[in-house]
Order: sequence, then C-alpha cells, then structure tokens
Amino acid sequence: MKTCPYCGQESPDDAVKCRECGTEFAPKKISSTPFLDEERVETIAVLENEAQAGLLDTILEERQIPHIMQTYHDSAYDGLFQFQKGWGAILALPQYRDEIMAALEDIKRQSKS
Repeated sequence: MKTCPYCGQESPDDAVKCRECGTEFAPKKISSTPFLDEERVETIAVLENEAQAGLLDTILEERQIPHIMQTYHDSAYDGLFQFQKGWGAILALPQYRDEIMAALEDIKRQSKS
C-alpha cells in the first residue's frame, strides 16, 4: 500500500492517484536494475521519444548493462511531457558511456533509413 503524502490515506501499490484526495503519486523511474547505485550514475544521453527509449532499453538489457530509463513526465502538469527537453534520459555508470552511446547512435542511424 502507498501512503498519500498530502492526506495520509492508503491506496493500492499500483494506484496513480490517491483514492481519497486525488493527489498524484510521483512516477517511478523505469529501471531494469533496481540495485544500481543511484549515487554514482550520471546522465549519459537525452532520449528523443519513448520508442527510442524502449529500443535502447532492450539492447542494454540484452548486453546486461545496468541502467535507468528516466522519463521527463511531469505530474505537476497533469501528465504532460515537456517536449523541448526530449522524452527523458538514460542514466548509467560512467564506464558504460561509450557502449551506450554507440548503441544509441545505431538506433538513430537505423531510424533515418
């Protein structure tokens, strides 16, 4: 159960909003590696759209590269994205930067053809 930060009422774990007052719960980061030390990760690249994020996530999972896909979804504006920033970002440990960037460039190159 989730506890609402505004009214203190409990809601189911999968709830997006508090069932009592309607306050939205903060969106969770999409992560294939919940054990990744978020203190040491850095932003590797900004992702243009959700499709690109999904493809990159699949590639990195296959290669067993620990990462976090973080969306720029902004609950303050009722779920709207801020498109000028892109869809979101890929966060990972610095030692994986070159491999992640190479995979992202391959995705971009293939989408143009």
